[in-house]
Amino acid sequence: MKKLKIYLRINSLFSLLSGILMAEFSDKLLHLFNIQTESNRYLFDFIGLNLIIFALFVWYVSVKHLQSPLLVRIISFLDFLWVLGSIIIVAFQLFNLSISGYITIGVVAIWIGFLAHNQLKNINTQIH
Repeated sequence: MKKLKIYLRINSLFSLLSGILMAEFSDKLLHLFNIQTESNRYLFDFIGLNLIIFALFVWYVSVKHLQSPLLVRIISFLDFLWVLGSIIIVAFQLFNLSISGYITIGVVAIWIGFLAHNQLKNINTQIH
């Protein structure tokens, strides 16, 4: 299997698993992250649903449109936006989260950044 396809599929599976876990354990995550307001009750459900949709899109691209550099760049751009948002949240300690929440955000951002970098790195060698 081509490296690009492997990185896209890992991205898809990680996003799908993360989305399902966020939706299924949203109450526990709210507690872990120290999010206590009622207005944020569905935060992880919302993020999880979006991750599931993103995962399906990434898997679809890895299966049907691997030859489309534009779609792979869009996926990688969305990954980098996730990383940038995570860096801002952690660096400025936004939302008064718990230490474990900030650490989790940071670790996930590093992983997503790694996947995005490798997707872009393999675009030119795998697409043509």
